Amino acid sequence: MSDTSVPAQELTLDIEAPAAGGTSIARHDGQVVFVSGALPGEKVRVRTEAGPPARFLRAAVTEVIEASAHRVPDRRLDYVPGDSADGSGAGFAAGPGAGAVPDSAGFGGMEFAHVDLAHSRALKAEVLNAQLQRIGHIDCAAEVLPAPGETDGTDWRTRVQLAVDEEGRAGMLAPRSHAVIPVTTPPLAAGPLHDLAMTTLHVPGVRRLEFAWAGDHGALIVRGRPTAQVLDEIESWLPTSFSLLAEAAGPEQSHGRGRGGRPRGRGRSHAPAPALRVIRGDHTLTETVDGRDFTVGADGFWQVHRDAAALLSSEVVTALPADVAAITDLYCGVGLLGITAARATGAPLFGVEGVETAIAHARDNAADLESRFLALSVDRARLPDSDVIILDPPRAGAGRKATSAIIESAARTLVYVSCDPATLARDLAALTGGGFAIESLTGFDLFPLTSHLETVTVLRR
Repeated sequence: MSDTSVPAQELTLDIEAPAAGGTSIARHDGQVVFVSGALPGEKVRVRTEAGPPARFLRAAVTEVIEASAHRVPDRRLDYVPGDSADGSGAGFAAGPGAGAVPDSAGFGGMEFAHVDLAHSRALKAEVLNAQLQRIGHIDCAAEVLPAPGETDGTDWRTRVQLAVDEEGRAGMLAPRSHAVIPVTTPPLAAGPLHDLAMTTLHVPGVRRLEFAWAGDHGALIVRGRPTAQVLDEIESWLPTSFSLLAEAAGPEQSHGRGRGGRPRGRGRSHAPAPALRVIRGDHTLTETVDGRDFTVGADGFWQVHRDAAALLSSEVVTALPADVAAITDLYCGVGLLGITAARATGAPLFGVEGVETAIAHARDNAADLESRFLALSVDRARLPDSDVIILDPPRAGAGRKATSAIIESAARTLVYVSCDPATLARDLAALTGGGFAIESLTGFDLFPLTSHLETVTVLRR
């Protein structure tokens, strides 16, 4: 059957409710339509995606006929060369809902770019609670709280990945596409990352640029096969406060990534990423949380929001019981949550992580504590006797094997940090069915203006 057996259509729709992924739900002739760029309560003109027959349609807004009071000018225009944010740029839809974005600015990763920031949190809370009920059969009225020190939601990313097109221009991918939309500066970036002038950089042969910032130093990782001359140009362009690393020569690879550079699988013990060579600076960064330094690889996992590490560490410590005998930290990364908890309680710490380099850093970061770390898929690890378990899995969640091991363990307190409501709901259904009870579940808007959020769930038995 042809991939375009169902042609694209122009439809006028009434938007009913928010949906996962930053889309909204409408209906056409009894069929569900997931619409990007819309808000509940709006009447919009959309164009559907062509494709094979399916139970639902996907569509994007081409014109806002009746706008929500929560719609604002699309913030993505602030990052795109040659367009303005006042609605006068070429390609805007006409009508009372001026603010539809031109095709040239419609990159992914800012699903709520057109939504008032406070209202975007309300939409995220609605989706979170709906998924908890639908997938986990958990009735909850969880809030999604603003990020610490929230401003306008555009200055929080300390990790940014930009794709590079065939002409060597850096930008963001269009939604559900490999097309690259060039940007003037990394969207939503904080501090020195925000000041990087991307329009002056042309890097043919590069596939992706990965930026990170920590404290007073940053790192740029260059993925792909640039020439030595291109690398020299990047080094000249890059501020001296950044280290520069590049993939070592070898076969071209593309590794699926989850949150902040984590592989998407549960155990994160998949094929290793290509080796990196240091062109300038160092291969690690130093993150400081509550006065304690954590070493993390330039390409390693760390919370993306500038204040997320401190907030989540504090939430974990607050959830701990008065007396803690031992702590197990699953998907521990470089040890942030477990080390903070062990330091607060004096309890011995056991950590499991599938990425060997992260475990090496965790051992160094916990050198002054009674601790043991294991480089192994969580699915394969045998859990020691601990009365507290902390877990912060990637978007795929913990899954059946890990939740079964937790249920069979001696743990009485479980602190589950999640970045995906759907897999959280699935795992919570298993955990509550195995004897744990949810004491609290709170969302935090640690990915402002995107469809993502972080949650902290405390369970006891």
